[in-house]
Amino acid sequence: MPIEIREIVIKTEIASKEAGSAALRENEILLLRKQLLEECRRIIAEKTKRNTYKR
Repeated sequence: MPIEIREIVIKTEIASKEAGSAALRENEILLLRKQLLEECRRIIAEKTKRNTYKR
């Protein structure tokens, strides 16, 4: 019985900058988190508006 094996390998490299930029990174992370939450809330609100008429 033939067996097919498919595999994909993704290699990533993380290069960090100066240690002093940790505060900047944290600010960027907080900003991205805020944007993501706003986008998710918007999408959820749009979907619930559309689905209220389907019963």
